[in-house]
Amino acid sequence: MPEPRRRVPREERRRRLLAGAQELFGTQGYRSTEVDQIATWAGVTKPMLYRHFPGGKAEIFLAVLEEHISTLLRSLWEAMASSSEPRKRLRNGLSAYLEFAEENTAGFNLLIASSGELDPAVGRRLREVRESIASGLANTIADVMRGAGLQAQGAPLYAYAMLGGVESVTSWWLTLPERPERDEVVDYLLAFLWRGFDGLPRMPGRHHTQRHPG
Repeated sequence: MPEPRRRVPREERRRRLLAGAQELFGTQGYRSTEVDQIATWAGVTKPMLYRHFPGGKAEIFLAVLEEHISTLLRSLWEAMASSSEPRKRLRNGLSAYLEFAEENTAGFNLLIASSGELDPAVGRRLREVRESIASGLANTIADVMRGAGLQAQGAPLYAYAMLGGVESVTSWWLTLPERPERDEVVDYLLAFLWRGFDGLPRMPGRHHTQRHPG
């Protein structure tokens, strides 16, 4: 008499579905990944997938993003909270960001390549994440500016500019066949950013007017 088929626990099925979705979305992207493929990878039926994720592909994609988001934010906040000195906080944050991208490249690419055009909920969540990261950067930048005797009103603007620049550099770095070591990239980024802080005028608006009197 054949042995009865082992019933897979619900949490195990969900774990398999998320693992399959993470693999397929990471290698094929959102548009090219089908629900049938995720179900097949996880070894479950399509109806079973919808029991776990009634919203289908968009819902499981958001669940995958949430795992990457949680990992990234946790590493960033732990790194930036490890020192009270602004320069050290900034360096630790840059290092944690690049480490996440290097060790979880598929997740990093999903986070920066995903668009609200795919699903409004995805777009909203990604905007929230960027706002959270930029807010943490702005706090550190504000400390740097106050330490230099500058007014810190522009810190949020500088934080978004910095975040966009670091994202761009990281994306480029990951494509290099022989890329520099992570610490070396962090050194370059920190030198560039810190030199920028050193050159900030006390009154940006007045500085602009003085350079362009016409």
